[in-house]
Amino acid sequence: MKVCVIGAGLGGLLSAALLSGKGYEVDVFEKLPFYGGRFTSINYRGFEISTGALHMIPHGGKGPLATLLKKAGSDVEIVDSKPEGEIFLNGERMEVRKKYFPFKSRMKFFTWYAWNALMGKDANLDEFGKQLDEFSYSFMKSFVGWSFSLMPKDITFSKMLAVYRQVAKYRGPGIPVGGCKAVVDSLAEIIESNGGRIHLKTKVEGLTRGDNRKVREAVFDGNSRDYDIFISNIGHTLTAKLLSDSEYEKRYDAEPSRGIKYTLAIKEPFIGHTGVLFTLNTRRISGMNEVTNADPSLAPAGYHMLQAHQPMETENVRYEIGLGLKDIGESFPEWRESSMRLYPFRATETTGR
Repeated sequence: MKVCVIGAGLGGLLSAALLSGKGYEVDVFEKLPFYGGRFTSINYRGFEISTGALHMIPHGGKGPLATLLKKAGSDVEIVDSKPEGEIFLNGERMEVRKKYFPFKSRMKFFTWYAWNALMGKDANLDEFGKQLDEFSYSFMKSFVGWSFSLMPKDITFSKMLAVYRQVAKYRGPGIPVGGCKAVVDSLAEIIESNGGRIHLKTKVEGLTRGDNRKVREAVFDGNSRDYDIFISNIGHTLTAKLLSDSEYEKRYDAEPSRGIKYTLAIKEPFIGHTGVLFTLNTRRISGMNEVTNADPSLAPAGYHMLQAHQPMETENVRYEIGLGLKDIGESFPEWRESSMRLYPFRATETTGR
């Protein structure tokens, strides 16, 4: 059977690798001159600057994504977070532990958990947050900003609960050795070794349906080609446009997310471990990670690479970046003039995380 995969992001490449391994004839179409989308990296002065994701694999080497990568045949090494996460508050750091969250707020969480599980009760996460103490709410806001690139007002309790269950089951994230690019490179190699093809700089311009409304053809470069299976990795909005179907997107409940990633070169480690540092009393920055503690090759010799992420609360990108930079400057003021160099710094806006 012939498979058309639209978009060579992580999801598209992973799907193509799995299907090509089972004997399907796979074509992957990507409009950009490179594959990986928001899950690869670009070398900038020796730093592997990720294009969107933060060089991290959700739930580490034993989570669902790592399991699928292994199933596809990828042998990328994943270094699990240790500790899984720390809290950074007023210049002090503490490991994320249950004991630091007041008992009353923990009971509120489990009450809402039970209501959702037994009665299907759901609400905006901000409504739940109003019942928490300030410390617990600040951590929840940081966690949601880091995990979803969303503010609490933009997500429901049930969506956050789904991620909490995954964390409880599989634990925290991990860092792939070689970064995001090593992951997508391994998948591309698997696809091509299985006879699949990745067509770069080739934009799918439309999808045509037969009499039974089933998609039959992909249109690209002025030509059309029949396929048995179509997989879209470009999001609901763009997929709806390919189908010329205004009702398609309305059938899916997905919160749009937007965030800004900062990559900083530092001469000495700031975090010092492979986990996430959740920032609580910041204007925008939700968390940081230091991937060079797992793989020093992601930065030039003598440097560490620190990545910070923030969700966008407004549509004004310049304003949001200004707040993020203030957060970063206040996080390590003693390094502002010495070991932190701004020329290898980049801020990358990421959408739809």
